Amino acid sequence: MNVGEYRSDYAAYCSALELAHYQHRAGFEHDLDLTPIYDRYGHLFTLDAIQSLERAHQQISESRETERSGLQKLSASAKTGYLESKARELTSNLSRCNSAQHIEWSGESVPTNNVLKLISNEPIASRRRDLSARWTDQASHCDDLRSLRFESFHNSARELGFASYRALCTEATGVDYERLARSGRDLLDRTDSAYTTALAHAIKRDLPDVAFEELRHADYLYFQRMPRHDRSFPSKGLMTTYEASMRSLGINIGLQTNIHIDHEDRPFKNPRAACFRIHPPDDVRLLLAPVGGSHDYTVLFHEAGHAQHFGWSSRDLVKRHPEFLYTPDNSAAEGYAFLFSNLFLDMDWLMEHHIAADRSHAQEIVRDLAVVVGSSVRRRCGSLNYEIELHDSSNTRSERLAALYADTLSQATGFRRNPALYLTDVDDGFCSAAYLRAWAFEALLSDYLRTRYGRRWWASRKCGDELIDLWNTASRYSVEELAQHMGLGEINFDLLIENLLTAMNRK
Repeated sequence: MNVGEYRSDYAAYCSALELAHYQHRAGFEHDLDLTPIYDRYGHLFTLDAIQSLERAHQQISESRETERSGLQKLSASAKTGYLESKARELTSNLSRCNSAQHIEWSGESVPTNNVLKLISNEPIASRRRDLSARWTDQASHCDDLRSLRFESFHNSARELGFASYRALCTEATGVDYERLARSGRDLLDRTDSAYTTALAHAIKRDLPDVAFEELRHADYLYFQRMPRHDRSFPSKGLMTTYEASMRSLGINIGLQTNIHIDHEDRPFKNPRAACFRIHPPDDVRLLLAPVGGSHDYTVLFHEAGHAQHFGWSSRDLVKRHPEFLYTPDNSAAEGYAFLFSNLFLDMDWLMEHHIAADRSHAQEIVRDLAVVVGSSVRRRCGSLNYEIELHDSSNTRSERLAALYADTLSQATGFRRNPALYLTDVDDGFCSAAYLRAWAFEALLSDYLRTRYGRRWWASRKCGDELIDLWNTASRYSVEELAQHMGLGEINFDLLIENLLTAMNRK
């Protein structure tokens, strides 16, 4: 095998895949048809290709650390690509099934993609729940395909010699999921009292028509919008706040022609924001579907963290090692994204950017948004425990799994989940684990930046320069490796827990 040619084809494959997903999620293409891409690049994911990459990795001297790391990531990507290639028809059929689902609402046929946005802006609880029930009913129509797709992943992992899909993902990312899940359960225990108290207070104030014991996921979608703070987060101030924040770090977004922000409204546009690595660093696309209020601000800053990371990736590095950009482990990328979305938990930053009128107002915003962040962190702790059970199960069409999903997520968040969503509400590749590690890393990184550049690190151009230096490395390093190189200590949840407790108890 010519590894250089393999890398070139792998980069082209990833770019084509990202573009296809962008066009579908943006609403330009009704269906996600990946068949032409897999037909063209299927040679990347054969058993022969995987074995050749493993041999190449074994033959590289340990002194050539970068090449060894690259070949390890490339081999891992080939194995996950093998699974995706085997399931490509199911993936395409699932996309068509999802796109075909609509609900009737207020005399109109609404694509299911747009229903969550409607729920997020519906102040009447009964209507939120009606919308949610209709959406869930339509989503469950595609569950047979979801189940078959997961089972295809499981079977393909065994074909590659792994005991399970989880074992394959562990080799690809280096993560012990069971150990991380135990840490997640500890986080749930240590934050439970503070989270429940803060949530109960916020619900009593913001959702007086809903009993705390009767909270449902539809209520969460509206609650996370924080409509009571809409005046502090006007839509016309969204981009100016982002521009000013980046300028404080020495980054002029007006000159970043390589980063395109798509915030136009389209009928079939997916409301879930995302960043797409079409051809970094030259072509990075940030997809937004505005819902309103603080949610739009935090989501923009999160995805902008991705965009800046990919947009500053070293052109030479990603050309020689595209596997450092398109890596199976996206924990570092998520860590940089949380670094920016968590600016909204900084009172000084809120006041400096005129979001909060004074310190008391800033404290109120931080306390409320911390409950939303706390819910997200706790949800991912619950999700990881559930995902382990799902992917270790011999039968993914199981009432036991549906009940486990509902119980686990409901207890973690305080908002009751419908068991029918047990296959819909799952991302590929133990995504929850990457999020949890990223949150833990961000807590250490922001503390490091605060120590090095002062309380207002986000207003330091020298800090911006150091972030750019980090982004130059793309995803060459995992969050554990970054923490070691930067002297941040071991990745754990202690500082994350401390930060959440402090923010939720903000007086």
